[in-house]
Amino acid sequence: MDKAHWGLGVGRALTEACIECARAAGYVQLELQAVAENKAALALYRSVGFAEYGRNPKGFRSRTTGWQELVLMRLEL
Repeated sequence: MDKAHWGLGVGRALTEACIECARAAGYVQLELQAVAENKAALALYRSVGFAEYGRNPKGFRSRTTGWQELVLMRLEL
């Protein structure tokens, strides 16, 4: 997404819609992984109820920055 569209609530709306779809479909838990340096994403996920349950120090390898830590998160529905 273009930076001009950051902070408008699009990510929150999409995340909340996915959570509601999962609930409606009968899921009991959602899981995700996010790059630890992505503070905005982590804050969003925590704000909608996701909790960290672990970390993978070499979970993602970027071509430009090398290995990045992944934060493992889950939301019990």
